[in-house]
Amino acid sequence: MVFCGRPSKACQRCRDRKLRCDLRSGSCSQCVRARVACTGYRDTQQLRIRNESQAVRRKVLSRNAPTFDPHSLTVSLELQARDVFFAYYVTGTSKTWDFLKPFYGPTRLPEHLKLSIDAVSLAYLSHQVSSDAALATARERYVSALRMMNKALQSPEVAATDATLLASLLLDLFEKITNSEPRNIESWTAHVNGALALVRLRGLEQFQDPSALRIMARLSTNVIISCVASDSRVPPELIALRTHTEKLLNVGDPKWRLSDLMIHYANLQSDIRHGHLSTEECISMSLELDSKLQALTLDMPQSWRYKTTIVDRESDMVYNYQFDSYPDRHATQTWNVLRLVRVLLYESVLEHCMATYGDFAAGASSLLVRMAYDNIKTLTCEICASVPQYVGCRGATRGWLLTPEESKSPQVVDSARDGGEYRKSPSQILDCYTLIFPMYVAGGSMGSPKSLKLWVIKQLYYISSHFDIRNAELVGRILEDGTHVNTWTVYAILGSYAFAA
Repeated sequence: MVFCGRPSKACQRCRDRKLRCDLRSGSCSQCVRARVACTGYRDTQQLRIRNESQAVRRKVLSRNAPTFDPHSLTVSLELQARDVFFAYYVTGTSKTWDFLKPFYGPTRLPEHLKLSIDAVSLAYLSHQVSSDAALATARERYVSALRMMNKALQSPEVAATDATLLASLLLDLFEKITNSEPRNIESWTAHVNGALALVRLRGLEQFQDPSALRIMARLSTNVIISCVASDSRVPPELIALRTHTEKLLNVGDPKWRLSDLMIHYANLQSDIRHGHLSTEECISMSLELDSKLQALTLDMPQSWRYKTTIVDRESDMVYNYQFDSYPDRHATQTWNVLRLVRVLLYESVLEHCMATYGDFAAGASSLLVRMAYDNIKTLTCEICASVPQYVGCRGATRGWLLTPEESKSPQVVDSARDGGEYRKSPSQILDCYTLIFPMYVAGGSMGSPKSLKLWVIKQLYYISSHFDIRNAELVGRILEDGTHVNTWTVYAILGSYAFAA
């Protein structure tokens, strides 16, 4: 509530036009002169205080992330961070955490959940605007949240609440947003394993309503990605959790189907890393999984498909004269994850073929190697074709409405370079951020053309300068230097997990 000073008694027309109102009985002189009906005068005793909470919130959310100054408003840093976090994850752009909607208000929340929300909100704000102050405060809240979580877990009643489960998921998200160093398996999966333990404590039958099932779906995604990035097998209880969730939530979109295949990928990679499979098994199982991933691409619903546009002139914005337009970022992410996993599977096939070439018939082996290289080239080109829509190709942004004449126009394919119409909103920045890891896989693959790698590096540097995303430059330098860095180590450094759709 805000004190607004002494309010005016003037009629509505005089207040709107900032005219001096003489408050004459019946009608003021200004309204008489204008020959309009006077609205009468206000009772100022009822107007000293008004609620400005929603107005302040709208002002925070209407600001663009690159120019957002946490010190420019009177509301607290924590409230600003919470607004921005909820606007992306809960109610706005992403909505992948929409089950948090009832927990926006901090006053009645359990302390461990409140601190967890503060920690992850501040971390997200810091990521958006590169605020050291927000990050420092986020880390303080994270330490406090851990302390309160340990206290909450000592009580069986509190441990069995939604608040404690949500706090575990939020602390995991905090780790992934703020992570700047490769982590070992234990630290990378600690919070999601803790969340699984809480589900086991309560029993799956306790999760029946739609909101609880959405939490289960989010936990499932987090566990799978954590296992993939840490080369560890997916816990067996996750299969039961997914079966329970799928049955009641009726999940069947391409993202869910892809996550089923990612379980197989995580287990395969873990078995390969720990030497549990022979060379023949590594190759055959990789190819079998690839065929399932390819089948998913062929079975994509029409609403998830993209439109390819061919341009007839060379452009810095477009690789190999074509770009693709997608319905939204979620569809783009799903397609690119599918592609990059297939690229990594074919790279595994190539590595095993090259290491043990003598164990195979020369003809069969060379044919397999050639197929792997051809598929990698195709898949990496498709990843590159997904970039212009989000980096700023105006024609790609309009996508489905683009005419053949427009696609050939120099203004269309190069419009982003002059900084003309392209606004860097928080959503657009995240669009670009989710492209960095697929671009790294494409540019760093042993099977991608040299021209593609150079194009990817150039785009990463452009994303860094134009969208103020420092990690894009970091990845560009890794590719440019030719330094060997494990693929999933780069994923961890980027914190890409935090922005999975």
